[in-house]
Amino acid sequence: MRTEHCPNCGASLSSEANYCSECGEAVNDDSWGSSSAESAWDGADDSWTRDSRSDYGYGSDRRSEGDTTLAAITHVLAIFTWAVGPLIVLVATDDPFVEENARNALNWQIAFTIYTLVSFLLVFVVVGIAPLLVLPLVDLAFCVVAAVKAADGEAWSYPMTPDIV
Repeated sequence: MRTEHCPNCGASLSSEANYCSECGEAVNDDSWGSSSAESAWDGADDSWTRDSRSDYGYGSDRRSEGDTTLAAITHVLAIFTWAVGPLIVLVATDDPFVEENARNALNWQIAFTIYTLVSFLLVFVVVGIAPLLVLPLVDLAFCVVAAVKAADGEAWSYPMTPDIV
């Protein structure tokens, strides 16, 4: 099964990528989970085991708990702090997966603000009342979905959200 993130570093990949643009690992279906150092390994020394490889990041097919947790918290922060929480996480993190999630959350909060302002202006024409009432619920639902997806190791792009940051 092909995923959209590098199993070695968690960077986003295009569907036709053969190598990760962040860490350089081969991401073919046959070679995922093994690094170039592993494939060159001749197996002469039995001390180089699966457990010791995972200590160095080789052969890892799951994200660490801290990466996905911080990414999920970023989306939850957006519910309570608007764009301030995701912006702080974006500036403070070095992890590409958390950074991508922080960008997605920040872009959504900016778009949400624009949608809310437009709805507020349309209230004077009576057209904006329904969107103004529904938008906070949409924000809550989108942030919860994004947090759950991030906890599962997926960087979810919010619908109707341009890449601003």
